[in-house]
Amino acid sequence: MKILFVSAEVSPFAKVGGLADVAGSLPKAIRKAGHDIKVVMPLYGCIDRAKYNIEFIDFPQIVVQMGCNDIGLGVAKGYLPDSDVEVYFLANDGYFGNFGWVYPQWVSNRFEQERYAVFSKAALEFTRLLNFYPDIIHCNDWHTATIPLHIRHNFKFCPGLSGAKTIFTIHNLAYQGRYSKDILDFIGFPPDWAWRYDMLECCGEVNMMKGAIKKADKITTVSPTYADEIMRSEYGEGLDEVLRDNRFKVCGILNGIDYSLFNPATSNKIPQNYSAKDLKGKAACKAALQKEFRLEVNPDIPVFGIVSRLVDQKGLDLIAAIAHEFKQMKAQLIVLGSGDGWYENMFRNLGLNSNNIRDYIGYNPSGAEKIYAGSDVFLMPSRFEPCGISQLIAMAFGTLPLVRETGGLVDTVQNYNPQTGEGTGFKFWNYEANGFLNTIRWAMDVYKDKKVWTKLVKNAMSQNFSWEESAQKYIWLYQDACGLK
Repeated sequence: MKILFVSAEVSPFAKVGGLADVAGSLPKAIRKAGHDIKVVMPLYGCIDRAKYNIEFIDFPQIVVQMGCNDIGLGVAKGYLPDSDVEVYFLANDGYFGNFGWVYPQWVSNRFEQERYAVFSKAALEFTRLLNFYPDIIHCNDWHTATIPLHIRHNFKFCPGLSGAKTIFTIHNLAYQGRYSKDILDFIGFPPDWAWRYDMLECCGEVNMMKGAIKKADKITTVSPTYADEIMRSEYGEGLDEVLRDNRFKVCGILNGIDYSLFNPATSNKIPQNYSAKDLKGKAACKAALQKEFRLEVNPDIPVFGIVSRLVDQKGLDLIAAIAHEFKQMKAQLIVLGSGDGWYENMFRNLGLNSNNIRDYIGYNPSGAEKIYAGSDVFLMPSRFEPCGISQLIAMAFGTLPLVRETGGLVDTVQNYNPQTGEGTGFKFWNYEANGFLNTIRWAMDVYKDKKVWTKLVKNAMSQNFSWEESAQKYIWLYQDACGLK
């Protein structure tokens, strides 16, 4: 099969969240299964072209008509690391190249809508000019949500593209691509066709994700539990009714991780390598982490780690609610991440005014891996979590996740059972501070029994969330969409 995989983020080139990890790993697994897959993404100014051998190619300029303007884009090419998967970068300085961030925080919502509308339409023009006519166009999140609508309207008579089936993956339903009605003229969707309740109109706004849900051939989410949750008003973000109406084409496929990238036995980013058979190196990683963050170097003090976007979704208000109690505990907390200014300042203040809490505000992949390796417990008290990658990485490094029972955390973390000794982490259910705090205390109590703890660590490290199984499920879905099953 021929697959065009379109994403706003692709690791390692440009990453903000889990979308990038999926886009950087899933296409490699699909290619390994024998399918022809090409990846398309924007060429942001933050991408290190020299590091990844990205070069502009001799290719006709892509010209897309947006409103009354013709917008031109160039094309550069690279490869996903350790693979022959081609990645094509669509270049326009005005929308992408002049920014040192994937999502500049100071730009207007209108500009953000425009840049991904341009990217999505250009991706279709690009594949036409490349003479690569895919069986499947795999779209990801709101940035590419206009593609299924273009296929049904603006490209419905385009030879080679009109027959393409579209798969739309919801990585996070909270971000939907909402704007006022006037954006339709810019995109090129006639209002009498698009501005209807059964199309893009939602609560008086244009909603790109709603349109993709209506018009894509298949809808996926990044975990089975999240697929069920978003059908309910609690998690549906205003689109639960639309999703229920389209339940017949919605399925959840669990994300995976690339164990060649997240392997404590081979990583060159951690102080000492280790494996489930020999955990001595993990103790060395913990001591080095404590020393680096100016904490007491003591193997008997459990280290709790957080590597996260600092946003409401991640349950950080629960951290704020228990911060005073945590300061009094014989435990340590190390936080790495960036995001909402309020949370950044909260962790800065906690780091300055406590003996056992430290922060690193910013993006630091090497530092993140040190936290995965050196921590004992990984905190994810998420308000909601479509899948979560961090808990999978933590388990690969033998760090036990402490999570709220929601979304992909339900599907990936097995709660410790003292009677059987089974489990890979710790869970709490209700979204409230006392339950979270009590679960932290429970984990600290279990940590005192080194024999039990070591068994749990080995349980976690024995889990297999590789991409091969998930990729096969996507391939089955592609085949079903094309009527090949």
